Amino acid sequence: MELSRYCIPWTPFHKHLEEAVVMLGSTAAVYHQDDKPFAVDGDLSFRRIPGTATGRELRYADVHYDHGCVDRDINCVFPLDRLHELAHEHRIGAVAEWHFSAGFTMALRDFARTTVPEIVEEVAKVRPDAVLLTGG
Repeated sequence: MELSRYCIPWTPFHKHLEEAVVMLGSTAAVYHQDDKPFAVDGDLSFRRIPGTATGRELRYADVHYDHGCVDRDINCVFPLDRLHELAHEHRIGAVAEWHFSAGFTMALRDFARTTVPEIVEEVAKVRPDAVLLTGG
């Protein structure tokens, strides 16, 4: 599928949020503390972040955006703790088993050709009802 920079592809959501499994996807270079950091000069890889993780276990590896708010609370770019709270309050059905994050790259064609299909394949395995996308 060819994507236009002037539109965002989306699928209508027909489920009640109270029943939905929600996943996070990000380009804010967030990773789990037990995982390898992203290369800050450019990285085509992505990281799987366990749904059981907390904000305290998350790190970021990026020098391309202002980190002031992220240093105070990583949930501003990767709101995993907020998802756990919403699930606890029964405002969403559940937090997905896995979440995904990518880092900085200027190789956007390579990212679209290689990394994006890999992430899509991983997301398809988890089968969330909704994906919340965040950027860095």
